[in-house]
Amino acid sequence: MSHNDIDSFFREYVFGFMIADVRREIDRAAAGESAGNFLCALGLLCYTEVLGGVRRGTLAQGESRANFDSFFRELGAPYASLLDEGHNVYKLLRCGMAHEYLIKGVATISMLKGVEPAGVAVAPEGRWYFAVERYFEAFEVAARRMHSDLMADAGAELPSELRH
Repeated sequence: MSHNDIDSFFREYVFGFMIADVRREIDRAAAGESAGNFLCALGLLCYTEVLGGVRRGTLAQGESRANFDSFFRELGAPYASLLDEGHNVYKLLRCGMAHEYLIKGVATISMLKGVEPAGVAVAPEGRWYFAVERYFEAFEVAARRMHSDLMADAGAELPSELRH
């Protein structure tokens, strides 16, 4: 696997689909048009799992939560602290959205950012908050950093599940 293959994967799938699709929906919402806030939230949570698999080198069955947690930490300190506090963000958010189309428990999903410090937070009374635009900002920064890291690593490879 060459750096060209890694670069192609990021340019086509990560920057071309993942980031471009969510950015388009955020731009629509900012313009006052209908936008897919739940679909964007679900997509970002699934993309988090995939990029964790890229970082860890596997997308194998049984690795989903570890992959998700790995990249979720890369989004920054507010995200890592949720995991450090013992929250099963993978189960509550990612699995909730993927399997029930709702975050498990009491939650609010917004498309555009407000004053929140992170895209995911839990209030003292237990309500979860997911701000798509804020999460997206952290996701894009972490994805671009990962791309740079992999391009600088002479031994970097995509997981076998992503090799063509």
